[in-house]
Amino acid sequence: MSTRSKFIIGIIVLFTVFLIAEYRMPRKFQWVPTFSHKDPQPFGCMVFDSVLAASMPHGYTVERRTLWQMEKDSVFKEPKAVMIVTKEDIDAQIKKVLELASRGNTMLVATTDLYRWADTLGIGSSYNKTFHLSEIAGKNPKKGLLLWKNDTLSQWRVYVQMIERTLEIPDSIDCEVLASFFGNTGKTKNKNALPVVAASFRIGDGELILVSSPLLLTNYMMLSGDGHLFVARLMDRLKHLPVIRTESYMSRTAQTEQTPLYVLLKEPPLRWAVYLAMLTILLFCIFTARRRQRVIPVIQQPQNGNLEFARLIGSLYWQQHDNASLLAKKLAYTAEELRRQTGIDITAISDLPVSDLRFNTGRDPEELRLLLKNIHQAASGDYAVSDQKLKTYIDELDNLITSM
Repeated sequence: MSTRSKFIIGIIVLFTVFLIAEYRMPRKFQWVPTFSHKDPQPFGCMVFDSVLAASMPHGYTVERRTLWQMEKDSVFKEPKAVMIVTKEDIDAQIKKVLELASRGNTMLVATTDLYRWADTLGIGSSYNKTFHLSEIAGKNPKKGLLLWKNDTLSQWRVYVQMIERTLEIPDSIDCEVLASFFGNTGKTKNKNALPVVAASFRIGDGELILVSSPLLLTNYMMLSGDGHLFVARLMDRLKHLPVIRTESYMSRTAQTEQTPLYVLLKEPPLRWAVYLAMLTILLFCIFTARRRQRVIPVIQQPQNGNLEFARLIGSLYWQQHDNASLLAKKLAYTAEELRRQTGIDITAISDLPVSDLRFNTGRDPEELRLLLKNIHQAASGDYAVSDQKLKTYIDELDNLITSM
């Protein structure tokens, strides 16, 4: 067996071992919030949605339509409960959410971008802590405590980092506090009040529920500790209506399952098709590694015929002794050059910008106005233009360009 054959066989064996090891390796958790219906990772919503779809009495669906599209499709003929769970900027949807809530719908918005929402509702918002996996690895979540309606009998321990933002609701605002947070960093200006995580606002005939931490509505909270009890309490506010969770306000780039590679590796037939394609490409690279040389033909550079074309057109006008048309072509060229270089338009004879030209040329405004007026009249073709006048006018137009 030749050295080349041994090398090829060795490459194929190593590549096969690599594929088998990669396939049998345990999958790592991706702690990236996607809130996607098909994402089984901790901060996806596959488990969250499946549990709610099985437990909500009037139905639970996930849509990719916007609020405007659902309204156009007559989804809101009957009252509905709509959930928006995202970390994206959805300030543009405030008006539509409040409008739908005032018509009897229940709108649940879970987002960390609270500034515009807080200003609209007359409340405050404050930063708590950003989620970092390294800060919760191997630690007990005893430092964070969720309280339902300030009821000490309903308490659920969560990691402090799960509550990235909190709400501060003054006593003058008419609302119902649903859940509060107590932790090492959870403080408000009012010492007697806890930072609010979820609150309900009456908007017209409907209700707006604002949740300051969308991470609470994910697979992790549904499977970790007593998190499902908090979700159950929150969903109890929506159980009297059909519930729709819309994904249209999530970034598609954040949904890892939307990538083509994920789709191909998810199903066994497609996965093996990818493996065979990679093996084919590898074999192709091995057997065609030797460089193939070929003669590169010499390509002549195309000639620029613009100058000859211009000379031909000029010769035709000169042979016909059509001085007015020649002057009109020169005037159009000069006007285009002035417009490109300075933004000044001299094509309209009724409104010649002589004041702008004066600063560039330094000539008398009345002299420029009279000159441009005479050139426009000569180029109109209403009367014959002598050779001497043609030369004079062309020289003047050239001076306008060179003086810029």
